[in-house]
Amino acid sequence: MIWWLKVRRVHPVLTAAVGTFTLLTFAFRDNAVVLPSFSVNAGNSVVLSFFTPLIVVGAIGQCLDSRLPSAERTGLRPVGWMDTGLVLAAVGVVLAGSGAAGWALDSGAAVQAGRNTVLLTGMILLGRGFFGRASVVLPLAWVFAVVFFGRSSGTAYHSWALTGQEASDPYAAALAAATFVIGLSVNQYTSRTAL
Repeated sequence: MIWWLKVRRVHPVLTAAVGTFTLLTFAFRDNAVVLPSFSVNAGNSVVLSFFTPLIVVGAIGQCLDSRLPSAERTGLRPVGWMDTGLVLAAVGVVLAGSGAAGWALDSGAAVQAGRNTVLLTGMILLGRGFFGRASVVLPLAWVFAVVFFGRSSGTAYHSWALTGQEASDPYAAALAAATFVIGLSVNQYTSRTAL
């Protein structure tokens, strides 16, 4: 198990990323920045915690891509299950941290960041089965597609822009959970062959 933690770089990469996510979620609160948009003329105010899930998702991608392929393909250890446990633990800590920030600060943006981490993690895990390491681009592209094209008005997002929906939106939460479960399943199946 120790070799697996070292190869996956859990301590220097994933632990630091989850800690940074939690710290920034508390620091950013509901603060927003105005960004350009192609779908509305004005009013594209985006909360800063909209981008914090990318820290965790990138770290998860890097940890899962840090591997010893020959040892993992021929070894008897359940590497796929260990990777699944790692992702579940990281996302669980993120949800706990964003939930604590949401409760302590009365911040919907903090809870939204946790939900978005679940969705974007599902995307990267799903993409790893088809695109390998290049899947790290999927969550980044999604976030910026929502920023630039996701607004239907200055105060609302299109229904497809899940990461922009309110924290209490059940549709976005259900799709985030479904994407995560499907991505986790695909990653479990392809974890030994993904490069």
